[in-house]
Amino acid sequence: MALSRQLVASCRRQFSTSSVLLNQPPYWNPGPPPGVNMSDVGFSMPPPNPIRIKTASEYTLQPKRNKGICIVPRGELWVVERFGKYSKTLDSGLNILVPLIDRIAYVHSSKEQGHEIPNQSAITRDNVVVNIDGILFVRIVDAEKASYNIDNPIYNLINVAQTTMRSEIGRLSLDKLFEERSQLNSAIRAAISVDAQEWGIECKRYEIRDIRVSDMVRKSMDFQAQADRTRRKNVLESEGDRDAMTNRATGEKRSKELMAEAEKIAEVKAAEAAAIGIKMRAEAQAEAIRMVSDAITKNANSSQALNLDVAKKYLEGFSNIAKECNTVILPSNLNEPSTMVASAMSVYSSLNKQPPAQQTSGTTNQEAETEAKSTTQLPPSPLPFPPPPPLQE
Repeated sequence: MALSRQLVASCRRQFSTSSVLLNQPPYWNPGPPPGVNMSDVGFSMPPPNPIRIKTASEYTLQPKRNKGICIVPRGELWVVERFGKYSKTLDSGLNILVPLIDRIAYVHSSKEQGHEIPNQSAITRDNVVVNIDGILFVRIVDAEKASYNIDNPIYNLINVAQTTMRSEIGRLSLDKLFEERSQLNSAIRAAISVDAQEWGIECKRYEIRDIRVSDMVRKSMDFQAQADRTRRKNVLESEGDRDAMTNRATGEKRSKELMAEAEKIAEVKAAEAAAIGIKMRAEAQAEAIRMVSDAITKNANSSQALNLDVAKKYLEGFSNIAKECNTVILPSNLNEPSTMVASAMSVYSSLNKQPPAQQTSGTTNQEAETEAKSTTQLPPSPLPFPPPPPLQE
């Protein structure tokens, strides 16, 4: 008796263990794509976390038993068959059915559901292997189509989403895959919505949750990002240097233009001032000559004053000659001022006797006076022999 009890207990333990093993939910461990050997590629994919995959039966609800009076919970749709044919769809609330004639064949949830898309491998257009998972949000709107157009619509829609995601990823490069994630989500949703409408399902949205690449690809992406940042840094520095040089050149150009304009204005002002000075000196000299002429004509003793002034200027001229050069030839009668005055007066008289045509022959009064002084002969020397020739330096 005791032996039989032990045998029954061991059988129960074995049966319970086998049932646990059989009922254990499967886990999905994504591997390389079909036909791709990761050892031949030269790198390995990062080990993803194990994701539990639901079985097909977990996406459906078990139908209820017809008791005649049925209370449908809110958020559920019950499909009723009569004699094996679709009869009606029960909404939430109290409903009355005929036992043994009406049968509750299918039960669907009318609430929006979010289903995880298992992690799967895909190859981009530039031959980069990536692991992508996502989440799909759907809602059953037509229980009749969801029951009779396809078996287990949610499970099959998830499979369609997986295949569509692989095909859409194959059209994009790795860089575009990270940049255009929203466009990829919209493209996958638009592709699976066509089949979802035939199955009585409304596809709300699809979102890519995670994108994983290999370590080598991640390192190359880091190097590419660093190179891009370095390039942008160099471009910004070169643009800054260019703008600085342009600003400096523009400033120097403007500075030189202002300096040239200032010098021009200064020269114009100086020329105007010189012209005004020359004009004022000429007017003063003309006024002085006029006054001297009036004084000579009005005063009878003006000739003596004129002789005195000529003698004074004559002596000043000799003194200026002695200052300008080292060798000077002087007349022998320097001790006779009267002779010198007579010589100066003779020069003055010769200038007065010159005809007007000769005075206006193109030379000014100052040039004529200089020429007269240069052609004036010194008084004869009292020595019996001529004076020695001038010494040359």
